[in-house]
Amino acid sequence: MKRTILTAFLIAVFLATATAQYFPIDTARLNKAYKTLEQGKRTVETEMEFLEAFPTTWLEFYMTYCYRYNEFNNMSQMCSTHTTELFNLTHINDTVLCKKIVNVTIGMKEIGESTCWYQNFLVGYILNNEHLVLNYLSTLYKGYQMEFWQFCWSTVTECNREEDFEEFYNRNKEKYPKEMEISRVAFEHFYNGINYPILLPHEYDKYQHRQGYRNYKVKFDDYIEK
Repeated sequence: MKRTILTAFLIAVFLATATAQYFPIDTARLNKAYKTLEQGKRTVETEMEFLEAFPTTWLEFYMTYCYRYNEFNNMSQMCSTHTTELFNLTHINDTVLCKKIVNVTIGMKEIGESTCWYQNFLVGYILNNEHLVLNYLSTLYKGYQMEFWQFCWSTVTECNREEDFEEFYNRNKEKYPKEMEISRVAFEHFYNGINYPILLPHEYDKYQHRQGYRNYKVKFDDYIEK
């Protein structure tokens, strides 16, 4: 009897550990912080709790919200509300919030759904906080700046951002010539220059097999210009 109980306990611990591995952040803390803000309890402390619990890098963001093929992940449903909250924090120091947003964005890939929602907020944030964003970007390596702008301007199709970019570029090219040249190059190559790739092809194959498509296999043609 004791052996049975011990076995059951070990299995439960293993399943809990396996599940937790899909979430590099403390999702319980993040959801609790979000609910506190949702209830209208907005102070420097409550907003900072949410900001600190929110993913800090693209990889954390992806593993938290975009891992769609695993049945244990329900956080993808919270991505839009959490992202909305991130860009609407009003009690946080502007520089602290800016660093968080930029750091999350560096390396981010436009894969539709959650990232598309994030990108829309990001572009608006940049246009409303130009000097704040550019001042922080100017302290980063050029490669990280490029990764930031690549995501910012990445689109599958044209979506009328030419005027936004042109105005943004002309307003800042003299004060931030190096930073704006990196942004210009990124816009030139990534605006209407990508497709939505499948980042986890083996996992996606398993998902399709579970759906009954036994012979399904991902073909790497998402990177080919049609």
